[in-house]
Amino acid sequence: MKKDKVNTEEQMGAEKRPRKKRKHKKGFIIIAVIVVALIILKVVFGSRAGAAAAVVTTVLPTRGDLQDTVSTSGTVESGEVKVIFAPVSGTIGSVNAEAGDAVKAGELLIGYDMEEMEKMLKQSSLQLARSTAVYEGVYSQSAQNQAKLNEANHNLGVLKQQITDYEAYLANLQNGLDKNQRDTANALAAENYNLSEKLKTLSPDSDEYREVSSQLSRNSYLQQVASSSDYIANTQAEIAKVQKSLSECEAYKTQMEAQKSSSEAGILTSYDKAQQEADKELADIAYAEAEEDYAKAGAGITAEFDGIITESNAVPGAGVTAGMQLMTLESSENVKVSFYASKYDVEKLEVGQKAEITVSGQKYEGEVSKIDRMAVRNESNTPMVGAEIQILNADDKIILGMDAKIMIYTDKTENALLIPVEAINADKEGDFLYVAENGIVVRKPIVCGISTDIYTEVLEGITEQDAIILTSSSDLEEGMAVTVVPDMASETADGDEMPMSITVGQ
Repeated sequence: MKKDKVNTEEQMGAEKRPRKKRKHKKGFIIIAVIVVALIILKVVFGSRAGAAAAVVTTVLPTRGDLQDTVSTSGTVESGEVKVIFAPVSGTIGSVNAEAGDAVKAGELLIGYDMEEMEKMLKQSSLQLARSTAVYEGVYSQSAQNQAKLNEANHNLGVLKQQITDYEAYLANLQNGLDKNQRDTANALAAENYNLSEKLKTLSPDSDEYREVSSQLSRNSYLQQVASSSDYIANTQAEIAKVQKSLSECEAYKTQMEAQKSSSEAGILTSYDKAQQEADKELADIAYAEAEEDYAKAGAGITAEFDGIITESNAVPGAGVTAGMQLMTLESSENVKVSFYASKYDVEKLEVGQKAEITVSGQKYEGEVSKIDRMAVRNESNTPMVGAEIQILNADDKIILGMDAKIMIYTDKTENALLIPVEAINADKEGDFLYVAENGIVVRKPIVCGISTDIYTEVLEGITEQDAIILTSSSDLEEGMAVTVVPDMASETADGDEMPMSITVGQ
């Protein structure tokens, strides 16, 4: 809670608080009257001899404990504030606490509509199942295409070698057949040429002519026999067989090439795999988040600590999104008081100082826990420093936002040499006292320690035997003669000195 600027005279602090006058005990009145009468007689009779000495009241320093305090007021605030946000998106089913309600740690504050959360979880589950099916189907199809591609590549390798072998074999068969036919035809053609030339020289009626003619006829028969021999027939049959096998290999090769082309297109690339895996992972994450949201919604929103709901925007049936502000819970156990200190009070404050806090008539123990390092100006344009006191024993009676009275125990000294503050004088050289020594005024510079509105600790400059001038009937100067009257307020009815233990606050 932001500290507001303060304008009260109590929080601002006065430029210099008025000093309190000590009250004299009634039992000293008679003694005082007697002493005053004696002084008057001394003054009257002394005037016959010369000028009368100034009448002064003195007091002896005393030993005691001095406790300085700072009194002010502030506002009760929580030291721990929890802004509650919607943990998941959904619809509010129930609101069990409103602004101003006190709640206990673990208490259910807001419940979700779980029917809607179940639908959201079911949708996420179906999406995950669909994504998984697509993922597995794509990978299965890719594996099948990879197998077909492997098959096609293997068969194409075998077919290539078979076709090469068939073509070589067919060439050998054809070359053999051609050579056989060529050699036979060439031999018979040469012989027939010779016989024909010889026949031209013979008489048609001669036996030799007839013999040569018969040889030419035989050669013609041999040509016919050679062209229809078993070798040629067998070779031609083998050639036809090889050509058929070669044709089948060519056809199967064409089929494998088509299978290779189609299977390659159906195999996942590295980019395709990355996309499929990313889609699958996103679906897994979405389902895991849906399960987590369902669990969070089922648990509802509970109080993390004992406290008070100071703000609530939650409405049953309203839709909320994750991160939407719903409530503010402020601790009722970790409680502090915020206040502003004047420039005079802040000089005395330190973190860790003990304090007493009063809230609605109840007193609590506290400790200064924070002092701001920056001053702000109030409505009177006076610089004030914000500070906080932690309440150490807070209970369920404390109401946040209430005003609190504060007393902070600041500096403390024990067995110190103490004097009334009204005895101290000051000039440009510093603090000093007037002391009465043998009826003469003596000026003594002093070093002061801590101080309250009534007493000041003296560190240096005097002893417990010095008669410190408290009041005077005229202006004092060092060396002037004075008539000393002890301060009756510093003595008891039995004539003892001031109490030895003094605890004084402002």
